[in-house]
Amino acid sequence: MHKGLHKLGLGNYFLLSSLVFFSFSIKGETMSILPSPQEVVLFSPLEGILTFEGKPLTGVKIERKLSWFDKSESEEDFVVTDSQGRFTLPLVKKTLKLSNLVHFVVSQEIHAIYNGEPIVIWAMGKSSKIEYGELGGKPVNLKCELNSERRITRDYNTPMMTRCTWDSLEPWADTE
Repeated sequence: MHKGLHKLGLGNYFLLSSLVFFSFSIKGETMSILPSPQEVVLFSPLEGILTFEGKPLTGVKIERKLSWFDKSESEEDFVVTDSQGRFTLPLVKKTLKLSNLVHFVVSQEIHAIYNGEPIVIWAMGKSSKIEYGELGGKPVNLKCELNSERRITRDYNTPMMTRCTWDSLEPWADTE
């Protein structure tokens, strides 16, 4: 043991080293093991068109399922496609008690209920807390084709399974 540390006593040494380890500063923000309220975007706004064999689907229920904290907390909602197959899922934002030492991930799933059967059109884990953090920008001209093969992409923060395509991602100002 270091000569000066014997004066602290073993218990105080561990307490001091624990405080140094668990409380530090990054960019002027104190990080702690204790959970603190943080605003988190669980799902960014999403607008798209739902089709089957290229034709817009009218009156189809689009279900969104979100879960976090190992699925101990969840939220579900739905919208219905309009006469041109368009749908709009609004922003879902919550204030949650989170520790900065824990990596937060929200599970996102979107199902289209077609002919009474749920068809997954979007599934991923969102690890970013900001708006449009799923893909790193706002998808432009999103189209979800129920007859297409599911594709898995690892182009973003986490793997994503989708039947949707988009022309581009509109840059979003808010970054982590």
